[in-house]
Amino acid sequence: MWRIKAKEGEMIALAESIDSPKLKNSLSAEQIDKIISEEIDKATAEDSTIWTCPDFNRREYVHSFFQYPAMMIPAVQKKLIEVITESKPSIKNMLDPFMGSATTMVSSMETGLDVYGCDINPLAVLIARTRTGPYYVEAVKEKYIELIDRIGSDKSKKIEAKFKGIDKWFKPKIKIELSKIVRAIRQEPRLSIRRFFWVILAETVRVSSNDRTSTFKLHIRPKEDIEQRTFSAIDAFDIHMDQSIGDYELHASLLKDAHQLTNGAYSSILDIRLGDSKNEIYSPTGEPYYDLLVTSPPYGDNKTTVTYGQYSYLPLQWIDLEDIDPKVNDEYLKTTSEIDSKSLGGKLSNLEEQDLNGVFNLSPTLKQTYDNIVFKIGDRKSKKVGAFMVDLNKSIDNIFAVMKKDSYQIWTVGNRTVGGIEIPNDKIIVEILEAKGAILIKKLEREILNKRMALRNKDTSLMNTEDILIFRKIV
Repeated sequence: MWRIKAKEGEMIALAESIDSPKLKNSLSAEQIDKIISEEIDKATAEDSTIWTCPDFNRREYVHSFFQYPAMMIPAVQKKLIEVITESKPSIKNMLDPFMGSATTMVSSMETGLDVYGCDINPLAVLIARTRTGPYYVEAVKEKYIELIDRIGSDKSKKIEAKFKGIDKWFKPKIKIELSKIVRAIRQEPRLSIRRFFWVILAETVRVSSNDRTSTFKLHIRPKEDIEQRTFSAIDAFDIHMDQSIGDYELHASLLKDAHQLTNGAYSSILDIRLGDSKNEIYSPTGEPYYDLLVTSPPYGDNKTTVTYGQYSYLPLQWIDLEDIDPKVNDEYLKTTSEIDSKSLGGKLSNLEEQDLNGVFNLSPTLKQTYDNIVFKIGDRKSKKVGAFMVDLNKSIDNIFAVMKKDSYQIWTVGNRTVGGIEIPNDKIIVEILEAKGAILIKKLEREILNKRMALRNKDTSLMNTEDILIFRKIV
């Protein structure tokens, strides 16, 4: 009997040694690839809905702050990050060059990774910097009481926002109430707390404007709806603040239990930047630095797919831009489409035939799709697709320049349609990345059930699935 027990002990010890971080770090890249693939298959077998409709508490991830377009599902990203970091324990940092409202960054924080992200949209940067802390929960509660007192005692009717069309988008009472909130926020001395208040104001602006919220593009409500609508921006601000503080406190507790907070701030490196990935991606060393990429790029140019910038236009009019980032100025708000024009594929005038042919050489699928659009729809639509893909390719070049050899990349992509023709972004991105020196180690398909997409937008109306592509950079 003692020999059987001894043998069982040896087997347990062997299993534990195989699972040890030290041994995993000594495995070959190909062995780690196999472990990642097997672990994903195992998770899928245990729960067939894990990638589509995971069981999670949305409040844990401060999801409620602002209803940002097309936010990823944090539980999905968190599970994938855990699988890869547990399979390769030497991973220390994560990059998201299209961070949006920082869902991937929030999902990475429980693991203690150094997290880096950037986005071209100032509102995304503000939301990201608020969702990721610092988590001064009690201070926010105290300061909010003071804020409400200032709002209540403000008798001024001065309007704090000035832009073309303000009277179209906001009723007189709403403009006065939003202005009271703006003045009260400005009196808060601490930048991190002001940012928290600005995000809650941004959501208040979104729901109190005359914009029809069923799409991400700016569309005025019918006149009769505007006239009949009774709404208080101050009441909406108060209700949303109460919920957001609760979510803020819950996420702070989650990170505290994971031992990832020091005096209310994230214990590891947290770096959020306003930036354009097609021009440059920050590396702390100026050389390949990142171990893991987790991202979801736009599925097409923002003017015709998800109009992140247009969606952000009204909220940004009421926020002090210098509180977001020193680089933000009124140039971002010259028009309702200015931010979208700065994004991938936003300027057709920048499309060079040489650049387009360069992407065609990388992706035969793109060339075939492009030619099909030219033949069936016309040159204008094809140029939009071409400009987007050229800019995305520039971003991928910058990504590869800062990713280490044998680093992993998780891409969540969707296939939109243009004039009834599907753009197979999944195949195109696989071809581009493989041509640059990556290998695809896993592909997952998930239904879009919990991701807030612009379903009325003709270019995304058929987008009900997306693919998760996991690569390893081999050069």
